[in-house]
Amino acid sequence: MAEIISFKDLARQHVLNFLDHKRREYQEREDYLARLRKLLFSVEGQMRQAELQQLEVFKEIARQLKIPIKFPDLGDRIALQEFFTSHPFPTLLQQLFTNRLTPEECYTKIEDWKQNTITE
Repeated sequence: MAEIISFKDLARQHVLNFLDHKRREYQEREDYLARLRKLLFSVEGQMRQAELQQLEVFKEIARQLKIPIKFPDLGDRIALQEFFTSHPFPTLLQQLFTNRLTPEECYTKIEDWKQNTITE
């Protein structure tokens, strides 16, 4: 004979199924987030490495042109950002790198800037 399931047992089973479904849903999202965090960490590392290589270009040009510039600490991202937006030397080089200045114009402006800073 068929057994009658009480409403209480039926309601309990419904809640248990609901909780199990939400647990699986949560775990899937958590696994997805973990993969994204791992990917983000890898991308951030690659970006940081590329930023350091870009900074090395500026340092190499400063050495070549014998410009004694104190670059901010690599860990101080705000100081680096301010340096690159306010200091004339990297500003001129960025104009060169974005094709707004020719190498000749850039060199002339750097030499003018050097002369002005030496006489001040």
